[in-house]
Amino acid sequence: MKQITILGATGLVGKKLLQKAVENRIKVKVLVRNKEKLQDFAHVVEVIEGNYFDSNKLQKALEGSEVILSTIGPPINGKLSNDDEENYINSLAYIIKQMQENKQTRFISISGAGVKIPNENLPLTRKLLRVMIKSKSKSIISTKDRELQMLGQSNLDWTNIRPPMIKEKVDGRFVADETKFMGMSVDLNQLSEFMLAEINNNEWIKKAPVVGTK
Repeated sequence: MKQITILGATGLVGKKLLQKAVENRIKVKVLVRNKEKLQDFAHVVEVIEGNYFDSNKLQKALEGSEVILSTIGPPINGKLSNDDEENYINSLAYIIKQMQENKQTRFISISGAGVKIPNENLPLTRKLLRVMIKSKSKSIISTKDRELQMLGQSNLDWTNIRPPMIKEKVDGRFVADETKFMGMSVDLNQLSEFMLAEINNNEWIKKAPVVGTK
């Protein structure tokens, strides 16, 4: 593995993902707004300081990497304006376009168990989760639904992982399924390991597994 890019490396999942990548001696490039939030990792990875919505910074962050991993998403609380939602969509559209130009194919990202593929018939438990998330932030569902649709229409080798509530410590076995609801929570450590393992895994290419710890 020549190099990977992690987008969202200072968030809950991004930090754990970065830690595991470094532990596995993978060369990492990150795009972060504040380099200081990387703490000791700032000295062992290539850092592009900037905003996810800045196409120039995104371009630099993508360059030279074989795999792009993204944990970026709208905040769980609050409502984004229509313009803010479009910024997320436009940034993903730019990533897809730029990866195609760079002849990069592998894109691994996270959305949520309440997010749906177009025309997907959700089981009742996931429908209820979707309603619950919408009550906190409609922006998460609407933005991630659209992003998943965009990935499905692209020619990238994408995998979009759909977890429920992410927690620091959950006892149980990590499970993944194309449609079923896999429990109310997922262990952070297991989730990040799964995401990193997808770099070399072909099972979930062009799929959006629903995951959990049971």
